[in-house]
Amino acid sequence: MDITHKLYNSLVEIMDIQKGEVALIIHDEYSKPVSEVTRKALEIGGVVVHTYLVSEEWRPLKSTPQDLRTLIERLKPTLFFNQLRGIGEETPFRINLHHEESRHGARVGHSPDINMGMIDHPMTADFREIKQKAERLKLRFRGVTTLRVTAPGGTDIVFSVLDRAFDDDIKIMPGHMGNLPAGEVWCAPVEHSMNGTIVCDGSIGDLGQVKSPLVICVEDGHAIALSSEDGELVKRVDELIGVDDEASLCGEFGIGLNPKARLTGLLLEDEKAYGTVHIAFGHNADMPGGKNHSVQHRDFLFKKPSIKVLETSEYIMKDGELT
Repeated sequence: MDITHKLYNSLVEIMDIQKGEVALIIHDEYSKPVSEVTRKALEIGGVVVHTYLVSEEWRPLKSTPQDLRTLIERLKPTLFFNQLRGIGEETPFRINLHHEESRHGARVGHSPDINMGMIDHPMTADFREIKQKAERLKLRFRGVTTLRVTAPGGTDIVFSVLDRAFDDDIKIMPGHMGNLPAGEVWCAPVEHSMNGTIVCDGSIGDLGQVKSPLVICVEDGHAIALSSEDGELVKRVDELIGVDDEASLCGEFGIGLNPKARLTGLLLEDEKAYGTVHIAFGHNADMPGGKNHSVQHRDFLFKKPSIKVLETSEYIMKDGELT
């Protein structure tokens, strides 16, 4: 089976694409090969496909271009695919775009930094099996109040998930957005409950693989101090999590479940890799219970995590393996 048909099968499983639906692929020159194979995969299923090429002239974008807004209103697509080069300063645009796309009930596949390697590998995983694993994992978090997450790199944080439901991106429902490639379970932790230290020894959203680990001290949910042997990285992250009052406030706790996802330095794929966890600071208002309305959302990944339920001392994950 060629890659186009494999992608079609995955999109049926993740997005339940149907004959006669209207799709809009929003892409740039960077993602042109991916947008082309996506178009062909959708057309296998009888989807009517339109494309919109983002001009490099106005990047980084801060909000949705007017001509794109007009196109969305005219077409009213039921499927969107955002396939763009990941630029840190464009997070406000991406959040705004998602709201424009989903408000009429569309399903949105969101893919900053996607490339053909992600189509060949994580997007060809068995998503039915990953969905079953995700459902079992979500059941284990039901009723849990407090988690402690540690990792060999030095991460040691405690936070509350009281009344915060866990969700996944393996089924993208109407009016919702999920990443493609898919393969994670996440929640919005109680924002001001997180305390401890995160040591990011993997990758950072839009910034790539860290050259030296980034240490983030967290107090009452806020990243209050950063340190690393990579001084430029500290400066860059400090700028990104300082754009507004809630950009440094805890926003997400995510667990990778996709066995075909690789650690490449591109967080879109890395955060789906089995045996990893990521913590994000910033926007989570579109997650169940989330109250963070920052214009930013920045993920920090670390490897081989252990996840412990403090009330019962039960390990849900130990050294990167689900128990």
